[in-house]
Amino acid sequence: MQLTGIHHLTTVTARVTENQAFYTQVLGLRLVKITVNQDDVSAYHLFYADGAASPGTDLTFFD
Repeated sequence: MQLTGIHHLTTVTARVTENQAFYTQVLGLRLVKITVNQDDVSAYHLFYADGAASPGTDLTFFD
């Protein structure tokens, strides 16, 4: 198998509202989807990417 790059990064945030404002308004990423964490349905899972869905721009957060 040949690895050609990073698919996405996942991290944790304690401030969902500020997180969304920063990544969409400051960095210009698109909020692709908001779901619940499959392991903990009381937590959100936010998905960001650029408008063209370019490889390596996927970024997700758990709250």
